[in-house]
Amino acid sequence: MRRLLAFGLLLALAWAQTHVVAPGETLFAIARRYGTTVEELARLNGLKDPGRIRPGQVLRVRRAVEVALPRGRALYLPPVQGRAFGLVVEGYREGQAEFLGATYPLFPQGARLLGLLPVGALAEPGVHPLRLLLDGERVEVPLRVAPGGYPQETLRLSPALEALLKDPGLKAEREKVVAACPKEGALPSGLAFRLPLSGRITSPFGVRRRYGDLFTSYHEGLDYAALEGTPVRAVAGGVVVLSERLKVRGEAVVVAHGAGLCTGYWHLKERRVRLGERVQAGQVVGLLGSTGLSTGPHLHLEARLFGVPVDPAPFFAGLPLP
Repeated sequence: MRRLLAFGLLLALAWAQTHVVAPGETLFAIARRYGTTVEELARLNGLKDPGRIRPGQVLRVRRAVEVALPRGRALYLPPVQGRAFGLVVEGYREGQAEFLGATYPLFPQGARLLGLLPVGALAEPGVHPLRLLLDGERVEVPLRVAPGGYPQETLRLSPALEALLKDPGLKAEREKVVAACPKEGALPSGLAFRLPLSGRITSPFGVRRRYGDLFTSYHEGLDYAALEGTPVRAVAGGVVVLSERLKVRGEAVVVAHGAGLCTGYWHLKERRVRLGERVQAGQVVGLLGSTGLSTGPHLHLEARLFGVPVDPAPFFAGLPLP
């Protein structure tokens, strides 16, 4: 078994997806779009100076790795700290995947099994085992988690906001948000996020944040700046599994899209959907505001996969599947 897997890894095949550089694009923006890193793009394309790319240049942006299995094969996108990655297994009828201490379902789709696995933003970069249980057969594959390359920032808070961060109910609020997202449901086919509003991103996912002198954490979503009252739209269709006022997240809405994937819309001025309502992509779920732990009008868009916050940005290009 080990020899077979080692042979499969040594003969790993790569399928490259390409991107044509547009005027004004940076390698950092391209990396975020495809759920990879500047360092990986530079290695993949042999770039000596990542700051020098030109319009019209064709870049290889990511590659799926193939691993031979006893009765089939597995394809996966190399995992990156703070992002979801896709897994395809062929030759088996049912299975599960264990990675970074958690177990995730593999969903049948035709003759294949598909899975979306989260990598936490604080997961240790380096090699971690992916354990597959396929039709009762156990297989282990080593995966290397690449660093996310996240920046750092310090937020100065008012006394009122500092007091809010010290509230003992914050843990219960987080647990409520995580519990609201169901793990069941089919993997959404052809899903690609739409923009929630017309605004600019003021804070990307994963930024290491120091909150005054209290503690250091990381930013669990994307912040969009826009005028108060701007309509906020669902990035994809689904079912509203939470719609209420929370202490830190303010007026909040959570939409479940299936297969453990949910999106959260925080700090709204008001909510426009109710619990249990089925919404379509682009439907208004609320109005932008500054409620809860907020220093000004903005939308905090969050994506959670099986309860783990992951960068929403790659989902705008579609599901991160090989």
